[in-house]
Amino acid sequence: MSCVISLYCFRLQRRRRRAPPQVVELRDLVAAVDLVAYIGQYCSLEQRRDGCYWGLSPFKEERTPSFNIDPGKQLYYDFATGMGGDALQFAKEYHGIETAEAARRLKAYANIPEDFHGAVRLDAAKIAKRYRPRQPARGEVPQSVLPSDYMDAMYEKAPGKLSVWLAEGIGMDSMKRFQVRYDSVSNRLVFPVRGTDGSIINVCGRTLDEDYKAKRIPKYVYMRSIGAMPTIFGFAENEQQIRSANQVILFEGSKSVMLADTWGIRNTGALLTSHLSEWQMRELIRLQIPVVFALDREIDPREDKRICRLSKYTKVEAVTDTKGLLQPKMAPVDSGAEIFHTLFSARTQIRI
Repeated sequence: MSCVISLYCFRLQRRRRRAPPQVVELRDLVAAVDLVAYIGQYCSLEQRRDGCYWGLSPFKEERTPSFNIDPGKQLYYDFATGMGGDALQFAKEYHGIETAEAARRLKAYANIPEDFHGAVRLDAAKIAKRYRPRQPARGEVPQSVLPSDYMDAMYEKAPGKLSVWLAEGIGMDSMKRFQVRYDSVSNRLVFPVRGTDGSIINVCGRTLDEDYKAKRIPKYVYMRSIGAMPTIFGFAENEQQIRSANQVILFEGSKSVMLADTWGIRNTGALLTSHLSEWQMRELIRLQIPVVFALDREIDPREDKRICRLSKYTKVEAVTDTKGLLQPKMAPVDSGAEIFHTLFSARTQIRI
């Protein structure tokens, strides 16, 4: 009998020894790390009145702080490089390491015992699946809205800082209409990007640093990754004029919209890129109004498959510089109102 009991106890001990170690989920590991304190090891941070922390980019040399941490969301974004994410992503980017090693370092920082980490044995496929952004359902438009008073709460009006765009021909009334503000932390002019319903879904910034090229600072940055943003810039501000004119003129950049607004042309919008997105194409089909594409000099709208598809549903025209009135990389509005009107009057229809 004693032998049977001893054998049972031996087997029980073996089972206990073989019990799998506890596993800490990556999301719980990230939640256990205070992002401000963790990143504070690598760069100096200062809290602003909005509660966010700012500092010089830990990823590249710069003179003006453009690195931001939102302590409420426990997320960072670096305007200088366009990188952002949580503590795990920061560890990977800053140290140039893979997920498993980044997780090991975070556990050490959070004083999580080694025998509690069972491996962060999530393989690469599971990690990618867990942290992959949720895919919107067919026809669904992903959109995250910022508070309606965001621009006034976060940035300064500072009229003196708007002189750069005044010198480039954009009027003060137009900048006021599009809520152009000044961000003293990143030394940028900033303005909201609105969804078609008028809500703020992003903020774009234009650097005022004259040496931005030498310092490799992006001229324009977005507060959030731009991706395929569900918007046509300027539509919310210009919707009434667009419907009244029964025509919309689409530029590439937001600045072109503001410049045209200064001249009194307000049936305009901007793609915020050099091509038409799937969402923008569907929105223009839904509007059922003629569309004129006035893209930069090097871009031929006829080579865009979605623009060609759009021409099946509504009248589509293109402004092209056949007479060489524009310099390379110029938008049709960049050489003044007179040249724009000349180019616009010579627009041609796109047919397929």
